[in-house]
Amino acid sequence: MAFRSEILIKLDKKGRVLLPAAFRDELPADDRGAFVLYHSPNVAGVVNGNSRAGFDAMLDRLRMEALGPKGSLKVALDDEAFDPAGYLSAGARTVPMEPDGRFTLPAEFAQILETEEGVMLVGKGDKFQLWNPKRWQARRDSDREKMAAFVRGLTGGEA
Repeated sequence: MAFRSEILIKLDKKGRVLLPAAFRDELPADDRGAFVLYHSPNVAGVVNGNSRAGFDAMLDRLRMEALGPKGSLKVALDDEAFDPAGYLSAGARTVPMEPDGRFTLPAEFAQILETEEGVMLVGKGDKFQLWNPKRWQARRDSDREKMAAFVRGLTGGEA
């Protein structure tokens, strides 16, 4: 699974969005009827998306990384323990997809994305993101400068 590209998508009159075929095709074959959207844990105004299986695998990795093997048991038994995977799960929504790839963007996500001009769909390899188009352009410009600095810092040849 590798989500690639950046695509500006518009919402239709019913508030639905079309997940392009290039992105739908990256969802596991047995998991194409729905996917998961969740708030970025560290970038305000960004919504992450993944297949249900990919989201669950990420939560498992997060629990092991953050809590270790015994930490998962502590979270299961201690209602006061902080569970980063649980934090992400609480704000996540499983979003059903119509056969043509359209889905209704949950209102809470549409509000933070300010969807009047559409939504920028950005492939990030093992996940995708939804951005406000203006915020994405600013981020893209910043990342371009960071990439140029990174390439300049490489040794052993030209990029």
